Formats: sequence, structure tokens, C-alpha cells
Amino acid sequence: MSEYKNVVGGRLKLKGKALDVKEGGVKKKKKKHQLEESSQIEHDELHKGGNSGLPADHNNELIEAGKVGDEERNLHPDYDHLTPAERRYIEQKQKIDMQKLAKVANKSHRDRIQDFNQYLANLSEHYDIPKVGPG
Repeated sequence: MSEYKNVVGGRLKLKGKALDVKEGGVKKKKKKHQLEESSQIEHDELHKGGNSGLPADHNNELIEAGKVGDEERNLHPDYDHLTPAERRYIEQKQKIDMQKLAKVANKSHRDRIQDFNQYLANLSEHYDIPKVGPG
């Protein structure tokens, strides 16, 4: 029993940060009460016919610009927390995807089949199975 006198009891305590948490740690998202309230006030003024000091055309342009900005931010759920390189990568990937979709959407199924058949006809016969034996 004397061998176990110097054993330290209790749970194991680890030093340092947890490995799966990023440097900043887990942060709570801030609520957007002020933005919602101000946009609600502007929305009410526009529907009541009130003038917010700007021409009606300018208000419409601001609303449309705000929608475009929201769409860009909603590309990725953590868009605000991405590095500039990650943002460029996501935007470039989406641009390429849109180009591919536009290219595919321009051709009908019949056109795609014709193009594929033409491609197969233009292939060399290198890949064909050679005839073996007399005949």
C-alpha cells in the first residue's frame, strides 16, 4: 500500500485551449434591433406617403441597393467572419457556376446529344479493340 501514497487524486486538468475552437472562440451574435427599427420607420414613412427628405426615386434606389447588399452577404452563412481571400474564392466559384449553368441552359438535349456524337466520331481509333486472329 505504501506504493500508492504519492498518487495524486482527482480529475485530469488540461492546460491550453480546446483544439476544435478557433482563436476567437465561440461568440454570440449581436441582435439587430436598431437596424430593424430604423428600417421599419422608413418603411412606414414610405407607405404613409411621408417624405424622408429624399426624392422617391432615390428611396427606391436605396431599397434596391440594400437588397443587393443583403444578397451578397447571404452567399455564405459566416460571410462577415471570412477572410478576404475566402470571400474572393466563394465569389469566383459562384461566378464560374453561373457561367456553367448558363452554358448548359443554352443547349437543348438534342444539341448536347449531337455534340457528344460528333465528339465520339472525331476520336481516333486508338482506343478501339483490335481484331485478333485470322478473319
